[in-house]
Amino acid sequence: MTSIAALLLPFALMQAADTAPASAGASHVQQRFAACVQQIDADAERAYEEAMAWASEAQSVYAFRCAAMALIGQNRNDEGARRLDSLAMALNPIDTGLRAELFSQAGNAWLLAREPGRARSSFTRGIAIMETDPTQLPDLLIDRSRAYAMEAEWRSAEEDLSRALDIRANDPLALRLRAAARLQQRAWDLAEADAQAAVTAEPSNVDNYLILGHVRESRRTGEPVMMQ
Repeated sequence: MTSIAALLLPFALMQAADTAPASAGASHVQQRFAACVQQIDADAERAYEEAMAWASEAQSVYAFRCAAMALIGQNRNDEGARRLDSLAMALNPIDTGLRAELFSQAGNAWLLAREPGRARSSFTRGIAIMETDPTQLPDLLIDRSRAYAMEAEWRSAEEDLSRALDIRANDPLALRLRAAARLQQRAWDLAEADAQAAVTAEPSNVDNYLILGHVRESRRTGEPVMMQ
């Protein structure tokens, strides 16, 4: 089972040491946050209670962040998303990396809540923050493309994925998702090229072969295969 932490932010937790305040107590904050996040999968309700106690005690942004994630761990996705959005908006504008991470988490929580419009709004805020650091943009663009896809806005999804691939070429997830977006637009040749590129970039991932099969079947029938 995928953890809440990994589902929401594949990279941010690994980078928590870079985003926590640089002070004598920073390592303690990082350790406490990591412990709180680890507890979510075991007991999300207890993790929430302990995070809120920590927030009351220290007013730490990481305590509030863990509390929001614990709500998502209880399938209270919309509540968690709102808290993450609010937390990002309340931070000092100079905290660009952390604010972008929080908006990314909020967007993914809105996707879990089946609210693609709200997800798109959160991802767009994160993208706007990180425009000056293009290396951080691909993941946000890929995530926003998922929101567009949920709304069947295939052209917009394709544009975000193309931009992500311009920055980080041969990303297998972006290639696979762009193949799906192009398939839905009946651009069979482009879709197959992307699916084949995804297979080449990541031959161990069965999802890449699955989208390639979907593209070929769609070309054969003349209608996009319905994907789960």
